Amino acid sequence: SKQWYQRRVHGGTQSDPTKMFRLVLASCLALASAVPAPQVKDPFHADCSVKWTLSESCESAQEKIIAQMNLWDNEDCGTQPGDSAPHGQKCLYKHTGTSGLVTTGTHTTPIHRYVDDLTFTFIPGDGCLVDAYSQSETLSILDYGTNYCNLFNLMDGSGLTSDPAFSEVR
Repeated sequence: SKQWYQRRVHGGTQSDPTKMFRLVLASCLALASAVPAPQVKDPFHADCSVKWTLSESCESAQEKIIAQMNLWDNEDCGTQPGDSAPHGQKCLYKHTGTSGLVTTGTHTTPIHRYVDDLTFTFIPGDGCLVDAYSQSETLSILDYGTNYCNLFNLMDGSGLTSDPAFSEVR
């Protein structure tokens, strides 16, 4: 019969457009699962990414950032019990690691004790490009500039903002 022939030869009684659609759909799904998904910004954790240029070597700049993290690894924030606003953020930094020209650390806010993760990537070239990133660990959509200040305070405290070629790259 004609139905037996269609099932046997063509794999069923579906029309050619339906089979083609299923074939294309299956191909797209297979391709989509093989391609890595792009990095999507986490909308629930405030962050800041900033780049600065320097004339000094990346190794020297990295040493200064690590030294500043270690210098400010203390509780001396000038904040007193019962304060509702900090008297400074130049404290509660912690150097958590260095691998090659990538340095990581954390900063804890003095009042509420929120922790932000910091990453400084030093890229050699004509001087050094410092690619810095700070992201809040806790749920936070707005941080009122805290993540930027985490990074800038270390650059400023270490003296790197006085570098003759210091500039912020947008």
